[in-house]
Amino acid sequence: MSFDELFEKIRNRIKELIDEFEEEIRELEPMWTADGVLEPLVSIERYPDKYVVVIDLPYADFETLTLSIKDHLLIIECALKKEIAFERWGAYREIKFKRYHASIKLPRDADIENTKIEKDNVRRMLRLIIPRIKRL
Repeated sequence: MSFDELFEKIRNRIKELIDEFEEEIRELEPMWTADGVLEPLVSIERYPDKYVVVIDLPYADFETLTLSIKDHLLIIECALKKEIAFERWGAYREIKFKRYHASIKLPRDADIENTKIEKDNVRRMLRLIIPRIKRL
């Protein structure tokens, strides 16, 4: 391998690492806003035949829950049963949380038309089971 080839290989790897780092930084955005909106905790597990999306919504009022999917973007909106206030949190004196909001990008092979939703009213969690589209 020539010096130029080695240098190009190293430069490409550095670019990949920088891209990965920038992606991780983007994911570190705050999970709340000063106007009382919380982003729920979400996990997505990948299986050979499906995706399982678990959404943790403590204190959620499931009567106000809306889920919508457009262009493989899952949008979650839900009010809290009551305002939850935190004093001296970060740079703010007091923050009162009133609702949840999240936008979650779903994989392209997610069969969103056949999504099953399971609600756990006791633990205030949602579980979405999304089949994967089989590729030929």
